[in-house]
Amino acid sequence: MPGQHDATLPGSALRILHVRCPADVDPQVYRLLLGLVAEVTPVVQALPPSALVADVSGSLRYFGRDPSGLARMIRTRALARYGLDVKIGVASTWALAAMASNETAPGGIRTVGAAREEMEAFLYPRPVGELYGIGPAQARTLTAFGVHSVGILAALPESTVQRILGGRTGRLLHERAKGIDRRAVVPSDLPYSTSAQRRFTLDTLDPAAVRAALLSLAVELGDRLRNRQQAARTVTLTVTLAGRSQITRSRRLEGGPSAHTDDIRQTLYDLYADCGFQRARIRAVTARCEQLQDAARTPEQLSLDPQRDDQLRAESAIDALNRRFGAGTVGPVAAYGRAV
Repeated sequence: MPGQHDATLPGSALRILHVRCPADVDPQVYRLLLGLVAEVTPVVQALPPSALVADVSGSLRYFGRDPSGLARMIRTRALARYGLDVKIGVASTWALAAMASNETAPGGIRTVGAAREEMEAFLYPRPVGELYGIGPAQARTLTAFGVHSVGILAALPESTVQRILGGRTGRLLHERAKGIDRRAVVPSDLPYSTSAQRRFTLDTLDPAAVRAALLSLAVELGDRLRNRQQAARTVTLTVTLAGRSQITRSRRLEGGPSAHTDDIRQTLYDLYADCGFQRARIRAVTARCEQLQDAARTPEQLSLDPQRDDQLRAESAIDALNRRFGAGTVGPVAAYGRAV
């Protein structure tokens, strides 16, 4: 029945992004890219060594952009931060997005509409060997039977395709030829970086307001890292000026990888001082913790400083209160009310 047939088709909303890096991407840069995409959506599945897939359906309202707009944002950030030229396919299913990312337009992004006509226009003219998931031997077998295009494969009865390719494989590839892919994106791997931003209501010249924003960022990122049981090796600060120009500074944490708020705070203060601003109007500050690693495998340096010991004990108590009563319940008073 037509209604039953339509019900098996992918949903009408575009939601899947398939991000493809150059084949020779550095493994550390690839991990940084995972973290970058995780800033847009938590539903990110790594496909090492050089690809990933993400479901952005839960991020559209938050960012106020459609999936293609989110893809442009990710591509721009990857170029700006890491000089990484990624190709992104946008579609309603994993398989379609992966095929789209393999032949993007000059802008690096290819969107396949979710309407049946658009999916068929994208899929059906292609050689059968280009169908996502098909192997060379399977493509040769289909070609020998006169099935040269994806459209011909989609038009065959499923039972015929199963007789040619086998039961499970035949059913799977026949569905893919019709634009159907039932796989969900399963989040995998903790991100290699995490970031937060504070924007000022009005461009500010007040150093105290900027320091309060930096402290607020350190509190948020430190809490996030400790909840994830990760530690950061590097902290990066990006300052956006009134004219929208940006200045970025990075530094390794002096005492080794850490998730402690005070370590992140002091590094952010130092990075801001390194910028050497005199009368610059500040619009926003963004902090990013990078080269994250498992905190359980990070050695904790013994402290001979009583003040630091007191800070760490206070931090543990604050974490316990925030876990019980909600994030942000307790924190430094100077971090509140300065920026949003």
